[in-house]
Amino acid sequence: MQPVVFAGADLDYVIRYDGSSHGEWNRTEGPIVALRKSIRTHYLREQRYRCAYCRMEKKENHGLTWDVEHIIPKAVYPRFLYEPLNLAMVCKECNIAKLDQEVLHRPLRAALALPDRSEDYKIVHPHFDVYSEHFEVIFVGGRVTHRPRNNEKAKETFLMCDLLRFSYAFGEWEDFDYEVVKKFSDFVDSCPPDASPGQISAFMRTIRFTDNRDF
Repeated sequence: MQPVVFAGADLDYVIRYDGSSHGEWNRTEGPIVALRKSIRTHYLREQRYRCAYCRMEKKENHGLTWDVEHIIPKAVYPRFLYEPLNLAMVCKECNIAKLDQEVLHRPLRAALALPDRSEDYKIVHPHFDVYSEHFEVIFVGGRVTHRPRNNEKAKETFLMCDLLRFSYAFGEWEDFDYEVVKKFSDFVDSCPPDASPGQISAFMRTIRFTDNRDF
């Protein structure tokens, strides 16, 4: 994912930031409004309208659906308020769950720059990590669940962003495996009785339960 590059009035506004007054981010008038829109437009395009943490797709542009995410919380490290590698777009649900939780393994001294290595972060970082190396996203029967691939970054992201909320949808089923079996059963019922093994095999390869959610 390419970080945003500020230009023109946006760049002028960012340059004059004092590194501490992060409350300006929430102003509803003035240059910050256009700047937030520029950031939102850039990252939605880069992320293909997918949340940085849950990777669900939402084809809206407005702030009722999306929040500009400060990966390292602006309330904790206000100097990174306009740092492009600290910005991404996330859905409201992930943002509310994550809030101002600590994402770094070690606190930073005041003079240090933004950490730019994957290993510096507890969670899957949208700029420094490959999402599919940490999560398998499973789609079955119109529902979604996330399977962490490791007990480090994936597990921490799963908990911090409350990705368990997607798994709750499976609670109304007798068994997750049942829905998978049902999908195959429906295929068998619809398969022509004279289909050749090659035709059956070719069609079976079209049945997918996982989707690569990399940007």
